[in-house]
Amino acid sequence: MLYLSAPILAVTAASAAAQEAVAPSGMAMELHETLYEEQPFSGELWAVLRVLAPGIADSSADPQEDLDWLCAEWGVAAARNAPEPPAQVVVQVMDRIVPRGEPAPDATQFFAGYVIENDTCIWEGF
Repeated sequence: MLYLSAPILAVTAASAAAQEAVAPSGMAMELHETLYEEQPFSGELWAVLRVLAPGIADSSADPQEDLDWLCAEWGVAAARNAPEPPAQVVVQVMDRIVPRGEPAPDATQFFAGYVIENDTCIWEGF
């Protein structure tokens, strides 16, 4: 495990063994990394799944079904493997790898937040 810390945000990156899957939309997805981030104001732990899907920029499919599926497939396991139970699992799907937290106006990205209860992802609007 790699531990990084910043003055207001602690991040733990769990190495992602190249996990690949085909989402319900038929799009190929690859788990780029899982981050465990302590939120600066609340102190809550979030598990952030960063998923690479180069085809999303050209897709006309509604991404919500894929986001929900990714949470169920990889988010529940990320929550189980977290250093403590995360308050939220965030799924980030991107068409190219972008630095976390930095603007990337040319990238196509989708985000969804979930609470995990009884190994079930419950969508929460940001």
